[in-house]
Amino acid sequence: MILTIDVPKELENKLQLEAERNGVSRDEFVRIVLEEKHNPKPARPKFPSTIIATDLPLRDRSREHDWLEKHRDEYDGQWVVLDGNKLIAAGFDGKEVARKVRELGINGVYVVFVEGSNRPRFISGGVW
Repeated sequence: MILTIDVPKELENKLQLEAERNGVSRDEFVRIVLEEKHNPKPARPKFPSTIIATDLPLRDRSREHDWLEKHRDEYDGQWVVLDGNKLIAAGFDGKEVARKVRELGINGVYVVFVEGSNRPRFISGGVW
């Protein structure tokens, strides 16, 4: 089926940019978006949350977040381990990075998978 629609120039430009970021033609990108809208992925099952403790101390992670902002592109696609603004370990293999940190015997470090600025912004991390 061939479908022709009129869209504002601004939207056309946005579609073109997103298509280029995804390495496909504008028409292919629009087709993919329409398919995803029409056939959404099923929702992941919800698992019950369990509260283990409520009296744990909170640690300010602003230095880690500042470091991530400065080094996002340099460590794109890698797991990094930070203690404040100090890099403890980094690598593409998360298990190997975890092994290195365990060998060092360091606790309370911040562990995160880094996605560069060319990817959608998402930072998820945890404490070991």
